[in-house]
Amino acid sequence: MRERIERNALRGAPMIWIRTSLAATGLAVATAIPASAEIVASTCRLLSYDGNITSVETFRCDFMQRGGNVMVNSAEHEFSFLAAEQGETYIRINSIPLRFTRTGEFTLEVTQSPWLR
Repeated sequence: MRERIERNALRGAPMIWIRTSLAATGLAVATAIPASAEIVASTCRLLSYDGNITSVETFRCDFMQRGGNVMVNSAEHEFSFLAAEQGETYIRINSIPLRFTRTGEFTLEVTQSPWLR
């Protein structure tokens, strides 16, 4: 009786190994495929600092975020904010509007919605 139980237990072992391997492979493939980022039509407001002079420009832009990295593009401007550089080369404030500041250079405000005037 004991031998039969041991043989039956050993028969199921390869199936457990196969299921575990398939699950691990599926998880590895799912995490390796980069997630696509949605492009959101937005309104941008750029405050540029030049000494005591601050210029303000409002324009249409596209906002895209993937893995914490942000890209904001328009016909006139391109901005890239890498997640690894947050707090080092720029400050991000998660509010409405979303704000990115490069101290002494500019602040970019992004409102994720169609064109606002």
